[in-house]
Amino acid sequence: MKGVINMIDLHCHTTYSDGSFSVKKLLQEAEKKRLTLLSITDHNTINAYYELNGSNIRNLFGGDIISGIEITTTYNGETIEVLGYGFDLNIMQTFLNDNVLTFEEKQLKEYELIRNQYKKIGIIFDENNITFNPKVESCRMAFAKEIKKYPENYRYFLNRESITTSSGFTRNEVYNPKSPLYVDESSLFPTLEKTIEMIHQSGGVAFLAHTFAYSSNIANQLLDIINNYSLDGLECFYTTFTDEQSQYLTKICDDRKMFKSGGSDFHGNRKINHNLGIGHGNLKIDESIIGDWINDYLPNFNTRKNMI
Repeated sequence: MKGVINMIDLHCHTTYSDGSFSVKKLLQEAEKKRLTLLSITDHNTINAYYELNGSNIRNLFGGDIISGIEITTTYNGETIEVLGYGFDLNIMQTFLNDNVLTFEEKQLKEYELIRNQYKKIGIIFDENNITFNPKVESCRMAFAKEIKKYPENYRYFLNRESITTSSGFTRNEVYNPKSPLYVDESSLFPTLEKTIEMIHQSGGVAFLAHTFAYSSNIANQLLDIINNYSLDGLECFYTTFTDEQSQYLTKICDDRKMFKSGGSDFHGNRKINHNLGIGHGNLKIDESIIGDWINDYLPNFNTRKNMI
């Protein structure tokens, strides 16, 4: 019927990384929103797909599912993410085993990096007050909660928003080389080149995630990244993007014959106004944006036919 939107979401998380929804609850939410295509893109893990294969919960969602992941990497010292889609799950798992830390391993190593750096530059904190469960909780959030107790630390913040929001502290400070609170975390992740290679050698396509969610450094260097790395596409539609930002990224993809994707970055209750399928209310990504790659490059995208 003319005017009908076949709504998709290619960026969401479950309890296997930092989302608050189980796989079952996520599928129920996707069905409720009447999505036609979904990709679970947990950080650095594909465990959600093992659960899909090992139970009958797949029937809770009537749309299609494409394999997905969000792999953390760095560019010029700044932490960024690459989304991978349509890869072979078995091959990807082998690459993850060889190149990517588990969530718990990463949190423990990251804690040491932040602690040592902040001691070095004179940040005031009581290490006994920094508590978190490395299996499910972020050490960055634990650090942020502690150092914000001391007004003497505020002079180190590059952006005042970082004092009031968790994402601001992560993106504007810890991950931003221009901030006094920056911590070089490149040792924790595969390189950008290796990350893209992992996705390609698993048979998938690689997209730079949410360009404008990072510091301005990444947006300003976007063309350099595209020119120097073999990304297949860009996430052009995202919860926090303005229309102008989405149009800018779409034009780049059209001009350079790159692919387009989009998603809400749904984390359940852990991200405000990142609602599945609709973002802050009006995202509503139509599946037509992926028509230039989903059928030609991923003909077996229906995960029900290609499960581990």
